[in-house]
Amino acid sequence: MPTKPDSMPPQHEGTPRSWWTPVAGLLAAGLVTALVACGGGGGSSAGVGTGGTGAFAVGTISGFGSVIVNGVRYDDSGATIDDDDDGGKSSSSLAIGQVVEIRGSVNSDGLTGTASSISYYSALKGPVTAVNAGAGTLTVFGQVVNVTPTTLFANVADLSAIAIGNVVEVYGLPDASGGVTATRIEREALTIGAFSGDFRIRGVVSGLVATSPGQRFTVGTVTVQTDNATQTEGTVIDGAFVKVRLNKTVAGDGSYLATRVKVKNREYESGVNKAEVQGLISEFTSSSAPFKVNGYPVQLDTTVTYEHGAVGDLANNVRIEAKGVVTNGVLVVTKVEFDNEDNDGGADGSDAPYEFHGVATCTACGSTTGSFEVRGVTVQYDTTTRFENSLTPGTLNGARVEVKAIAQTGSSGTTLLATRIELDN
Repeated sequence: MPTKPDSMPPQHEGTPRSWWTPVAGLLAAGLVTALVACGGGGGSSAGVGTGGTGAFAVGTISGFGSVIVNGVRYDDSGATIDDDDDGGKSSSSLAIGQVVEIRGSVNSDGLTGTASSISYYSALKGPVTAVNAGAGTLTVFGQVVNVTPTTLFANVADLSAIAIGNVVEVYGLPDASGGVTATRIEREALTIGAFSGDFRIRGVVSGLVATSPGQRFTVGTVTVQTDNATQTEGTVIDGAFVKVRLNKTVAGDGSYLATRVKVKNREYESGVNKAEVQGLISEFTSSSAPFKVNGYPVQLDTTVTYEHGAVGDLANNVRIEAKGVVTNGVLVVTKVEFDNEDNDGGADGSDAPYEFHGVATCTACGSTTGSFEVRGVTVQYDTTTRFENSLTPGTLNGARVEVKAIAQTGSSGTTLLATRIELDN
């Protein structure tokens, strides 16, 4: 599998990300807590107050040179990295389009921060049971996976090249109907027999019953069986959100044996103050009532501002970034950004969704077309690429650069084309 291919929805750079300033004012005035108390809350059991100093972000990786998520560059030099189940991972395991949770801090500029931990996780890993290229969907474990123009692919060109029986790993955002909007799809194997490892699912437990040994329950359409060898973290109950690793061999009764079950309700951890959550809206009834983004509870503040949209655009399955302060287990949102799925790069490259900072290493730097690596990612350039600050293909190798890029379909996965390359000061 390629180390770091490419993808993620565009980041908006037109205005400074000064959303923390009005939030700080609300905290000083003591208005946030009052709003949640009066607004009905929809809170979680996390019990997070406003006394913490930490920051929390959920979103897709859109670049490297640090790790870039939701337009913020997080210094990851001291961060612990895990794949949502196992620790001890390195930054080389991170890839564009992966959904991550970042804990750490954000600086006052709203553009930079420091990550203390980064967890990346997929929504599904398992066999494909249906493909509808015309509708832009595939099905894994009964869950419909929606493919959009910004979905990235690794080890396979695009959706049309995926076949029933392929084993895929899907990174993405849960939608209001129980499906997933894919941000990245990696083909792991052509067949189940050629795949080594466990399948993975995430979702809500239902139909829990005790068995001998273990337990039996359903996640989506998958029947899960545990036994004495299953590693279980947390208490499994109906309604709990769980991450499950499954033995790839289906039992005669259609169930899968779980090798690991981890209860992880979508709550803001103690000590988190500021938060920024990217995802699809669910459980939306009105702008004055609590709803969820990527499964996390949110409530709009009365002073909320909107970018690239308006309050009337809020609805289930609309993709947004919600930013604000966590109080009483709810994210009180002071700014909403509607994600723009255009991937055209713009005339000046400023709308290109992917961004990289680092030293360029030429792999095939021709005078008009070529390719180079930056932060372990291969980027191509052609006659449409703008070289700035007196930089040229001839002086690219060894230069510290800032790169803006767009995604293109390649024969074995998504490739990146630079729209702009400049010296990074």
